[in-house]
Amino acid sequence: MFSVFQRKIKTPKNIIIARTDKIGDLVLSIPAISMVKKMYPASKLYVLVRRYNAEIVKGFPFIDGVISIDDYNEEDLIVKIRQVKADVFIALYSNNQILRLALKSGAKYRIGPLSKPLSWFVYNYGIRQHRSESIKNEAEYNLDLVKNMNKELFESQKITIEPIPYGKLNHNKIVSFLDAHSIYNYVVVHPFSGGSTKNLKIDEYIKLINKIHEKWPDKQIVISSSESDVKDAEYIAQHCSNTYVYTAKSILELAALIDKCRLYIGASTGPSHIAGNLGKKCVCIYPAYKFLSHTRWGLYGNDANTTYIVPDINKAEQDYKSKTFDNITDDIINEAAEKALEKLYG
Repeated sequence: MFSVFQRKIKTPKNIIIARTDKIGDLVLSIPAISMVKKMYPASKLYVLVRRYNAEIVKGFPFIDGVISIDDYNEEDLIVKIRQVKADVFIALYSNNQILRLALKSGAKYRIGPLSKPLSWFVYNYGIRQHRSESIKNEAEYNLDLVKNMNKELFESQKITIEPIPYGKLNHNKIVSFLDAHSIYNYVVVHPFSGGSTKNLKIDEYIKLINKIHEKWPDKQIVISSSESDVKDAEYIAQHCSNTYVYTAKSILELAALIDKCRLYIGASTGPSHIAGNLGKKCVCIYPAYKFLSHTRWGLYGNDANTTYIVPDINKAEQDYKSKTFDNITDDIINEAAEKALEKLYG
């Protein structure tokens, strides 16, 4: 890790933190965002995100404002950002758009990963990280950027996992659903990953659920789904006993559903990171490929509660352009089911 400057950032009035990629990436940024507020409690903290992610961070009391980049064209977005009068701009994720926004924000201190040639010009408090080597969790890479602001302040504070506040309305929606179907002590299975990483096939999730039911036929399973995946979710439920579908209308509804479950099962995807953030017992399916592995993208802070299934750990010939694993055997399905039951019942 290389730092261009070593001067401490002492008393910023306004800070912007940008994390404009996917759900899981933003969840893994929460420890870094909360740490900034601990270091500078008097500062106003604004977070720059995608519109579909905004509700994840809006409820946190340590965040003073949320700006959705999709709500503006770039010219108006720059005006909005400059109105913040930020002293510090932190890019936890960087691309060409974020580089332009950081430079035009007017912030005196601009922090981000030094990777692209332009980043060396824009991020005057940037650090070299080599994230592609995937030697630590993404949350730790984010925290390293924050630490570069003021090492002494950083080390005087404790890193914490702030649970996503999903609110009473979403709590009530889930309770109503559970009561209506007499569902108690249930397992959430989220079989979808949006193609961001390799996953089991739909029929393999059916085998996994049925294998769990062989041992515990009365265990209730809830398939969590978005509107775009509801047909596949219903197909799974039709081929499994004691299995229900919940189609979440928002991320926070999904968070409430996960928070009340006994166990969560899913791939490397946003809902899995929500489960990790909420401290749930989890069985998660990850590829062995270094750049996509659980070393980098695992459920930060939830190691004691999480078991990882790595189907391709001894199969270097896997096609990583494919969205599903090759040659999933019964042994892999059995291992996942056994690990799930271990989590449930020791």
